[in-house]
Amino acid sequence: MNSKIAWTLAVVLAMSLSVMVMASVVTTSGLGRSAASIAQTKQNYPVRGEINRSYQLAPNAQVDVSGIEGAVKVETTNDNRAEIHFVRHARTQSDYDCETIVVRDSPTSLTVEHTTNGSCRVIQAYEELTLIVPQSANLSFGRIEGDFTIGKTEGYLQLNNIEGGVRAGEVQAAEIASIEGGVTLNIARLGSQGITVRNVEGAVELRVAENVNANLRVHRAVNVVIDLPNAPASKAGREYWLQLGSGGADIVISGIEGSVKIRGV
Repeated sequence: MNSKIAWTLAVVLAMSLSVMVMASVVTTSGLGRSAASIAQTKQNYPVRGEINRSYQLAPNAQVDVSGIEGAVKVETTNDNRAEIHFVRHARTQSDYDCETIVVRDSPTSLTVEHTTNGSCRVIQAYEELTLIVPQSANLSFGRIEGDFTIGKTEGYLQLNNIEGGVRAGEVQAAEIASIEGGVTLNIARLGSQGITVRNVEGAVELRVAENVNANLRVHRAVNVVIDLPNAPASKAGREYWLQLGSGGADIVISGIEGSVKIRGV
């Protein structure tokens, strides 16, 4: 190998490594990192801005959130109070200015939407969002680049394209799809719309109260454990079905790449 070829290969290798490092920085979302690494990340992203606002919502209001580049935490209350606590971290002011959060509100709805300047190519930034919403609100979250956690909710919960894990304190009706982490749900009551969990890359765990009445079906799942007293499951291939109590709305789980565990509480 002559010196010109060796020099060319060295340049290509260096460029490849630089691209890999840059990609790992741009997609940082804070998942699974230690406190020390999070502190280091914040030090490397010194430009910071916050949104802290409060609202009053009518019962059963609609809350829509899309495009958050980091973890989302939702706390629920028994009153009609809603709050947004949003923090954006960026490496430079230019990175910070490339993206914004638009908030629209009315007595019956609250929308939080992420927008990006189309002229920006590589953006080094990440975000954190905490919401406080009424338990009765209907909730829709999409394109979340981090973990999603929520407390007790009595409305309809829609989750789509979550790049982390999902943990829900107590859910009555939901459609949860395209989740890159695991999903853990607590079901103490079941609404008429039922619950659907599909296309999950991690494990799924449902904790079901003894008095829940439902028709439970599991499709396209390999490692399934059902531990519910007095509710034996029927099985054919990769399909499971059983009736909980006197039956009722559907709980459907399908397309799970990890394990599925359904147990009583």
